[in-house]
Amino acid sequence: MNALLTPDLILPGGYTLANLQTDRATLASDITQLEGAINVREGLSTDRDNKKGPARERMRQLSAFIKGLLPDSIYVGQIPKQVPFGVNMGQWIVAMDDNAHLWTTLNATPPAGFTPPLLLQGGYTAANFATDVAALKTVFTGLTQADQDVDRELEERGFTYRKIRDQLAKYGPAVVGSLPADHPLVLSIPRVTPLPGHTPEASVLSGVWNPATLKADLSWTESVDPDLVSYVVRRDGSETYNTNTEQVVATLPPGTLTFSTNAGLTVPGSTMGFKVYVKLTTGNEKGSNAVSLTHSDDGPP
Repeated sequence: MNALLTPDLILPGGYTLANLQTDRATLASDITQLEGAINVREGLSTDRDNKKGPARERMRQLSAFIKGLLPDSIYVGQIPKQVPFGVNMGQWIVAMDDNAHLWTTLNATPPAGFTPPLLLQGGYTAANFATDVAALKTVFTGLTQADQDVDRELEERGFTYRKIRDQLAKYGPAVVGSLPADHPLVLSIPRVTPLPGHTPEASVLSGVWNPATLKADLSWTESVDPDLVSYVVRRDGSETYNTNTEQVVATLPPGTLTFSTNAGLTVPGSTMGFKVYVKLTTGNEKGSNAVSLTHSDDGPP
C-alpha cells in the first residue's frame, strides 16, 4: 500500500506501518513470555508431583508404624487420614503439618515401652520429614507465584493482541477506500476474523491411562461436518482446564479418532487435562469436553 500511495497509508489515530511492526514484535515477545511462564509452571508441577509421592509414602509408613508397633498408645487415635494424591495444596499442607506434629509429639512424649526417636524405613527421621515438607511447601509457593505470572502474561498478550486486531479492522476499509475494487491488494486483504460459516458440533472425548505404554489413550466421536479439516489435540495443566493457556499436542487428519500421548504425564502421579477440537476449513472450531488423566502406573493411587 505504501508503495502505491503518496503519502503513506496512515490509519485513524495516526497508526502507521511502523507502529504495526512495533506492535507485532511486542506480541511475539508477549507470546514467548507466556510460553515461558507456562513452561515454568509445568516444571514446578512436575517437581511437586515428584515430591508428593515420597512424602505421601512417608506419611503412610508413619501411620503403619504407629498402628503396628504402638497399637495401644494414644497416638493411634491421632493418626491423620491419608491425604489423596490429587487434592489441593491447602489439604496437602494440613496433612503434612499434622503428621509432622504427631511425629515430633511422639518423640517428645513416647508411650510406655517405646524408646524414641521413631525411625522409618532407611533410618528416615522426623527431621528428614521436616526437610522434605519444607521443600514441598516451597514448590507449592512457587506454583502459586507461577500461576500469577501466567495470568499476568495472559493479560499482556491480550492487551497487545486486541490493540493489533482493532487496527487491522480499520486497515481493510482503508484499503478498500483507497484502491479500485478489483485491485489485487483489495482482493487479498488478510482476514481479521474467520470466514462466515457455522460452528461445528463438538466431539465427545474420553480417555484412560495405559500403564503398559505409560501414555494417555484418547478417543473421540467422529465429526461428520463436511468442512472438517483436522482434529487438534490440546492440553492444559491447570486444576480446572483453561483454554487461555492450553497448548497444542497434535494436529490430526480427518478419520483419526484415537491418539496416545505422555505430554505432561511423564512423572508418576502427574495429572493433565486434554481436549480435542474439531477444526473446519473456515478456521472455525469447537472444543470437546475436558478429560483429566493421571499417570498411575507405579505412583500413588
